[in-house]
Amino acid sequence: MNYPVWEIGIGGGVLIALVSILHVFVSHFAIGGGLWLVLNEIRAHRTGDTRLREFVKTHSRFFMLLTLVFGAISGVGIWATIGLVNPQAVSALVHAYVFGWAMEWVFFFVEIAAAIVYYYGWEKLTPGRHQLVGWIYFISAWMSLFIINGIITFMLTPGGWLETHGFWTGFFNPTFWPSLLIRTFGALAIAGIFALLTAARLPRDEFRWARTREGALWVLISMGGVLAGAMWYRGAVGVWDDALLGAIPVLPLVGWIFTLGLVSTLAVAVWPLLAPKLWHPVGVALLILVGLGTMGSGEWMREAGRKPFTLYNYMYSTGLRVDQEPQITEDGVVAFTQWISPAAAADETRLGRDLFLAWCQPCHTRNGYNGLEPWLAWWTDDYIGELVPRLGNMRALMPPWFGTEEEAAAVTAYLITLRPAEKPVLPADDLAAGEQAFAVSCGLCHTPFGYRALAESFTDMELDEIDEFLEESGDLDEGMPGYYGEGREREVLSQYLQHIGRAAEEGGAS
Repeated sequence: MNYPVWEIGIGGGVLIALVSILHVFVSHFAIGGGLWLVLNEIRAHRTGDTRLREFVKTHSRFFMLLTLVFGAISGVGIWATIGLVNPQAVSALVHAYVFGWAMEWVFFFVEIAAAIVYYYGWEKLTPGRHQLVGWIYFISAWMSLFIINGIITFMLTPGGWLETHGFWTGFFNPTFWPSLLIRTFGALAIAGIFALLTAARLPRDEFRWARTREGALWVLISMGGVLAGAMWYRGAVGVWDDALLGAIPVLPLVGWIFTLGLVSTLAVAVWPLLAPKLWHPVGVALLILVGLGTMGSGEWMREAGRKPFTLYNYMYSTGLRVDQEPQITEDGVVAFTQWISPAAAADETRLGRDLFLAWCQPCHTRNGYNGLEPWLAWWTDDYIGELVPRLGNMRALMPPWFGTEEEAAAVTAYLITLRPAEKPVLPADDLAAGEQAFAVSCGLCHTPFGYRALAESFTDMELDEIDEFLEESGDLDEGMPGYYGEGREREVLSQYLQHIGRAAEEGGAS
């Protein structure tokens, strides 16, 4: 296991997202923007339009500064953060695709060199040679995307690689081509957004209006390609059927955000196309924000869709490989973790803290993103103790717990210390209170009408029958913990279960 010498309050995943989403947005601009530059330079040369040439030259300075400076620094930042948060996954990717990474770095080097020559060669190279440098830049940048796309899609849909471990089998995996289509057209859309930014700084005349309309067309046409790729991708991914029903609770929400981002980008881009004279830098800022939101939610879906794995069906988010399950089940997680502090041997809570850092912190925080304290506030000691050995049953798709009973007790002891002193108050409305009670107990593994739906189990059941069911819930299935709610919490939960049962009987969710 890794050595978690740092605790990230906001969560390792959020830290990676903050760095990577900005980098990915800019790196896609580096691809689409490269094609935009060379095509518009060719047009300016063929038509003799000196003002268009100057416009492209001005844009190339902004392009180089943003992509080479921020893009390169944030790229290094990604490697630093993922290496600290999940070194096992990084190691696996490097070992599986060392030649892929080597090829990508060669293309990246050519890309950087070509970008510098392109910018400084405006007045020093002949138009033909300058355009050739532009083409070399774009092809190198797109090939960089081509290679990285194969590696990151492999993480979600490794396909036959799990059996063969063949380089090309994993590289050209089931989602490779739809993802490449999405990213290529997404890069072109971002190029159009930043062209609109440069156009918004021009004097208000016909030239500005023409460049504004062109930038809007780039965005709108490119977003059509993104939409086509997204539909293709949804059919190719093949691992989200249960997830979209609620097995991964956040995924339906993120999918909705992604869809909203696509629609918003199209809606905002219509403005400069139909009313270029009214186009304003505020509109550019809005387009950049919705573009970031769309890309961020898309990357979030891909990340969330892998749960409980970092490399699907090969390595859990904890860094444990699937083929190591028998050994860790036999030896326990302490032996596998290796770095457990000597002081933990004599202190159950201290041992639980070390195990929490190794096995829970990869995805959870105390009270940040995926924070546990808001959940712990609802749970009794006994309920926490029953949940830990059953982690793999939860619908958030957590890795199973492979530790011994003593190790589970140590984690339980530490989690109890994190629980807030006061228990939250249920809403005054009984239905809302019942929904809340369901979420913090039954909702950990079930949904009312989607994944592992419970509604049909409570058709024709009276409140006293439901209460008896709750009393015996811990004996119904080995993977199901008992229910320990009392008082009003138990009462409103019974009412809510009866409510969804009647809704199911009537033939629909309510």
